[in-house]
Amino acid sequence: MRYVDENKIVRMLAGRFGARNSSVIQGIGDDAAVVHPAGSREYWVITTDMLLEDVDFRKTWMTPAQLGHKSLAVNLSDLAAMGAEPRYFTVAIALPEDIEPKEWILRFYRGLSALARRHNAVLIGGDLSRSPLGVQISITALGETFDRRIIRRAGGRPGDLLYVTGTLGKAAAGLALLQQGSTKGRNSREQSALRSHRTPEPRCEVGAWLARHRFASCMVDLSDGLSMDLPRLCEASGTGAEISGPLLPLFPASRAWGCDPLRHAVHGGEDFELLFAVPVRRAALLEASYPARYPRITRIGRLCRGSGVNWTPHPGARMERLDPSGFDHFRRQVVTATFPALRHPG
Repeated sequence: MRYVDENKIVRMLAGRFGARNSSVIQGIGDDAAVVHPAGSREYWVITTDMLLEDVDFRKTWMTPAQLGHKSLAVNLSDLAAMGAEPRYFTVAIALPEDIEPKEWILRFYRGLSALARRHNAVLIGGDLSRSPLGVQISITALGETFDRRIIRRAGGRPGDLLYVTGTLGKAAAGLALLQQGSTKGRNSREQSALRSHRTPEPRCEVGAWLARHRFASCMVDLSDGLSMDLPRLCEASGTGAEISGPLLPLFPASRAWGCDPLRHAVHGGEDFELLFAVPVRRAALLEASYPARYPRITRIGRLCRGSGVNWTPHPGARMERLDPSGFDHFRRQVVTATFPALRHPG
């Protein structure tokens, strides 16, 4: 079967079936949709994600509570990337016959609800069903803007500086540990990597803060990897990008269990950090006023004229093309010891 990548499918759907309505502020093609219902002062931001057993997770590697947390976190991360504050969500679950429904569902919802409470998100409905093909989860989350301020993938301009939150590659390092049979972690560094993979923290406060203070010209969450998500940002903004490998906030501890921290940071995915651009004239103020209580931000490069992403992998290296190698659901995946076909849908 001829391979068609996920981005092309999304563009096809947007072109053929995307809504054209005055109430739709942002339709198909961004981290979330944005609508302006009649009578509402604010915009509403809506996102849906599916997680499928043996495609996006293995239930032998996660407790139901951890899976509940992660299932909601991937949706809240999309709201964060638009600068919206979480408000409501619905949950649909289909379970196979080998799971005792009541106890599993209670544990799943405990993990999910703990994260929801921290971000003031309220469960308002959903659906339950049986599945012949493993656990299937679909969550829809709704967020609200502040003063109708949203941050799209489009909006960046050549010269804007690129920043990321947090550390890149830690979730992929945690996944590598699980593949090696380490489910608990032998020390604090391994335990931290496992937490990053199992229970990622969506950067809701950062996204909302950036929107309120109008710092970011464009933004995306890093669910499929920097090498996949940065080109999406560039395409939407009509720019190229140049980044520096030596500037990336790596997780060097993963070398102890055979990982390449740079490769994980660039291609690993599932970090659910935010990647955003800031006009040069606003960068100094951003760095001076960014709250210390939030995850750190790191400048990694800039947007530029042209298209595609170029980078310098190591100090003194020549600039070269960075080819996308993150997760795509419609690419035939090759399961290896380091990068399996287990990734978030993005």
